[in-house]
Amino acid sequence: MQELAWWLVAVLALVCAALAGLLWLRRRAPDAGTAARSEPAQSDAREPRALGLTFPAALAGAGLAPLPAPGAPQRNPVAALVAPPVVRTPALLVAARARRYELRDAAPEPVLVLERGSAEEWRRAAVATPTPMQCELLSGALAHASLLATAGSAAEGDLYRLALRAGTALPLARGEMSTAGLRVVPAQSLDAAKSPGLAAIVMGLHCAPVYLRGLRREVSAIQADSAGWLRRSSSADERLRALLQDLSRYLREVEENHAGAIRKPVFVARVADFCTQTEQQWRLALAAASGARQRLEAGDAKAGAAEELAQRSLVACCAARMLAAWHGLRLALGDAEPAATLPLRAAAQSLRAAGLEGSEAAQRALGATVQAIEAGFAGEAALMLLLRLDSLGRVLEVRGPVPVE
Repeated sequence: MQELAWWLVAVLALVCAALAGLLWLRRRAPDAGTAARSEPAQSDAREPRALGLTFPAALAGAGLAPLPAPGAPQRNPVAALVAPPVVRTPALLVAARARRYELRDAAPEPVLVLERGSAEEWRRAAVATPTPMQCELLSGALAHASLLATAGSAAEGDLYRLALRAGTALPLARGEMSTAGLRVVPAQSLDAAKSPGLAAIVMGLHCAPVYLRGLRREVSAIQADSAGWLRRSSSADERLRALLQDLSRYLREVEENHAGAIRKPVFVARVADFCTQTEQQWRLALAAASGARQRLEAGDAKAGAAEELAQRSLVACCAARMLAAWHGLRLALGDAEPAATLPLRAAAQSLRAAGLEGSEAAQRALGATVQAIEAGFAGEAALMLLLRLDSLGRVLEVRGPVPVE
């Protein structure tokens, strides 16, 4: 029985092998037939070329089936998705030989005017000292200035006059006046997007001699007069010490980059906040000086009461001068309001009523700041800047700005 079982297993294995072989042959048959049909065609196509034989064009399509057409060239799929670059012709400058370039809004008078300058105006204007960065910005904004028509002598050919309308320098520099609504006349002569930078440079050059030089002298004097009490100051005077340091630091930043400082709303708001803090510290210092005087007059003061009164009076006077300096710096940034004169007037009256020793300098500083605020911001006037350019359009010398009546 065992041998019979083994024979049955062997027969079944042979049958399965035969079936598998038949299936494999059936699958290979179509591929072999296709290869057999294509191989003669390829060999026939190669043999004439190998033998150097040529056939007439009429025999090329005389077979049972037409010859395949030549395949289309392969295209790069990435190149098909990317559009070809658009070739734009350069914009033509239409402002050549114009008498003046203008930036206009809805008002009858232009916001900004660039024209040829005169030698007489150049001699009357004071010399300005712009930074190299400011000279570079001016050169870039006045790239087409050399195309202006010349009306004067050859000596005035390199002199140019840049004028800003009254009341537009500050809002234009701060971005409060939209440059999108400005119209360039003639077209393409100026770049309206660069006008805020131009206005900021003109204002910075104008405000430096009007405000910042006097402020630097006053702050240096306050630091010199405060050296004594700063060494002996108590913890109650630490805030005043910090405000004096901040005053010198903020003034230095405005001196180095006034054009950038007036365009920073956070910086301007911080200066206004320092004005409020200094006013609070001045009231505390005045109260301390008044208390020391009352104790000395009552006769119940301890030893050294006179020295304490002198020190408290000096601190109060220095605090009043710091208050005037902070408001002067705020005015230089174009942010002073008429209401700012109220605390300054009140401080001057309080110093006169208290009769503190050495308060004359503080009263003068407060009065001068009040007059400056009432006169208004100098940057609100119409300003004119004179420039001398070389043959390549680079700024060689700057004079002004001067107010235009």
